[in-house]
Amino acid sequence: MKHQKEYEERMIELRKLIAHCEKNCAKFPAGNLRICKDGKRLKYFHVEKRGDTHGKYIRKKDANLVDLLAKKEYYEKVLREANRELAAIEQFVGRMAGTAPEDVYDNMNEYRRALVSPVALSDKEYEKEWLAVQYEGNPFRPEELIYDTKRGEKVRSKSEAQIADMYYELGIAYRYEYPLKLRNGKVKYPDFALLKRDEKTIVYHEHMGCMEDEDYRRGNLIKLREYAESGIFPGKNLILTFETDYAPLSMKVIRDMVKKLFLE
Repeated sequence: MKHQKEYEERMIELRKLIAHCEKNCAKFPAGNLRICKDGKRLKYFHVEKRGDTHGKYIRKKDANLVDLLAKKEYYEKVLREANRELAAIEQFVGRMAGTAPEDVYDNMNEYRRALVSPVALSDKEYEKEWLAVQYEGNPFRPEELIYDTKRGEKVRSKSEAQIADMYYELGIAYRYEYPLKLRNGKVKYPDFALLKRDEKTIVYHEHMGCMEDEDYRRGNLIKLREYAESGIFPGKNLILTFETDYAPLSMKVIRDMVKKLFLE
């Protein structure tokens, strides 16, 4: 079911919160707190009996009782709302425990699938169609495409081949040098366009491997500004990795970062 993980995580959080509140509520004194304002002064009353609309005045020496009763009311409200939300989620998840509409097509046998076209794509089918799109890559210096990837394509550097293989091994769908039209009309070819399958959104990855070169550095800084003008920002939908002679590529760091962004 779509968002199943989020629902399960929220239910775990709510159950922990409920247990915490129940444990603390048992420690509070009986009764409730009534507060009234007398001019500029606040007065506090301890209401212990049902039907009592006034309560017993709490003197300054018993100020700790005011704190306890106030905390009790807060904890009880939190407990009530947490139970309400948990019950609603459990009821919703129970109703949706069957097959999600997007998964009906995937669950059909191959003969029946051949007779229909999906009207609601599962994440898996969406990814399959996304990967099947045909496109013309970057026409710049095609003779530089000499490094093989595990997916059977050619890329421009050993580092790009390592990155491509990492995405392939992690099961993250990518397009290499897929054309991206910016708002200023220019067409760029990011090293990788990555599909966040569950969100059906695209994240771009630019690997900058010649940062010692001043012209290369200047060109990429201009490109990053143009990306930002088109709503593509590092930390949002753009991954940036760098490489120099004195700071070589660390695939472990990149892999950890990508797992955090896509798989957790």
